[in-house]
Amino acid sequence: MSAPEKRAGLLLRVDGALRFVPAAIALRVVPAPRVTPVPGTPPELAGIAMHEGAIVPVVTVGSDIGKMIVCLYAGELVGVVGAEIVRPGLFDVGAGRPETVEHEGENVEPLDLAAIYGRIQSGARPGRWGS
Repeated sequence: MSAPEKRAGLLLRVDGALRFVPAAIALRVVPAPRVTPVPGTPPELAGIAMHEGAIVPVVTVGSDIGKMIVCLYAGELVGVVGAEIVRPGLFDVGAGRPETVEHEGENVEPLDLAAIYGRIQSGARPGRWGS
């Protein structure tokens, strides 16, 4: 019998629901920065912030604003706030669902950055981030 397949990443709690962000996407965790709102953007886009000398868009996924997860998505750095970090680590891949991981007997769905990114792009006005 072979060992279960593992995935590295962050286990998050977003407004009560567990979510997973693979280590290939979550580059680092930093204190939540000062975010500057950008008028005319969708609600998920909290604004922009400085991170290591670069301006990054910051998206909100929930109500916990203690940390920011710096992610690489679609070739861009994106800050994610609003998630409680439950723990980093190696997790067993979900049974029959390779996109999920298992935690305490529960299949944990990935944080859907594609959907968040899509909502922001579809709600962006011309000249704004994602347009």
